[in-house]
Amino acid sequence: MRKRLGHLAPCAILAVLLVTTGTPVARAAVIYEITVTIADITTSTTTSFVIDKGDPNDTNPSAGAITSDGAFLTASSAASGITFTSLSSDSTSTSAATQLNAHATFAVNPGVSDHYLVTIMTTHDTYTLPPAASAALLSQSESGTYTFTTAGNTQKSDTYYSPTNTANSLADGHTGLNTISIPATGMNNASMASGTLSTLISPYVTPYALTNLLILDITGNGTSNNSVVQANSGSTLTSAVPEPTTIVMVSMGMPLSLVFVHLLRRRRRRAAV
Repeated sequence: MRKRLGHLAPCAILAVLLVTTGTPVARAAVIYEITVTIADITTSTTTSFVIDKGDPNDTNPSAGAITSDGAFLTASSAASGITFTSLSSDSTSTSAATQLNAHATFAVNPGVSDHYLVTIMTTHDTYTLPPAASAALLSQSESGTYTFTTAGNTQKSDTYYSPTNTANSLADGHTGLNTISIPATGMNNASMASGTLSTLISPYVTPYALTNLLILDITGNGTSNNSVVQANSGSTLTSAVPEPTTIVMVSMGMPLSLVFVHLLRRRRRRAAV
């Protein structure tokens, strides 16, 4: 598939994702998968591949993780000018929090100087924890280690919550794009991390789906020691914590309306005196 990508503004990035992943469709069975899209902006070509939980290319028997087969990764990515050496995801869900994480290591092939947009989309649906409540907090952060990278590269990440339990959905509440500016590095690694972005999900319903994005803008340096990226992103959904004012009122055992009446009466007494 050939697609001119143009500028790499956030809205353009999401537009490319919608084109390459298609329209999300809710299905009956639980969906847990990783979709990789490698867009070579220099040549206007795109390569993509998918690993589903439990398929032959998933070498991790754990129900809460995907670890892909190395030979499959090489065969699926090397022709694009980028070669993946590892790709995995892990997911946990408890009454306190649900987490969905993604991890990837890849390198631009020796001698290649093309400009790439690498998107790693991890999705999992049919989460039922934490228990349904009036609201929940969705948080997201990212980190990475880089070697032989060039100036101007970036790593971005985002997390989406789907109240309709639709995998790969980019249509609902999300944290917003976290961004790491990747420096030009030599043979020494540069490790960097973003802050945590959070957004309040209200109303919060179950079952729901989470979709985690890693978006890497990488340019090869054209030498035998080419750009290497080890990228991670993680999302966490927790039950919303009451605001401090609410906590104080509850701890006093006094509804807010009664507090207001009490203050108003005290003010009137002072005015009368």
